Amino acid sequence: MEVAKPKWYERALVIAVQGVFFNAYFLGYLMSPKFAHRMVGYLEEEAIHSYTEFLKELDKGNIQNVPAPAIAIDYWQLPSDSTLRDVVMVVRADEAHHRDVNHFASDIHYQGRELREAPAPIGYH
Repeated sequence: MEVAKPKWYERALVIAVQGVFFNAYFLGYLMSPKFAHRMVGYLEEEAIHSYTEFLKELDKGNIQNVPAPAIAIDYWQLPSDSTLRDVVMVVRADEAHHRDVNHFASDIHYQGRELREAPAPIGYH
């Protein structure tokens, strides 16, 4: 948000879409937690792909590798001289973690178990 600086109507559209998605996801989770976690795992995979393509564009010079916004530096505890590329790298890694967690959760539900019955395996992030 700090880099793109969206206009008020773009922000309103994002909020509206998030509202629709939240309610649809809530209902979907009530019907099938297995499906809901798997769907989020796949959404996270798409996010990873998008961030990878973004990195390629940064590396080609098609997108300027500007200094990282202060909010990103603070949140991700990055060095003060971090760039947009550094931020995209940690965000992509976080998305990969979310992908793994949601696919793991879906697998547990697929086995007919509850998440509280299945701690994440050792070494699992």
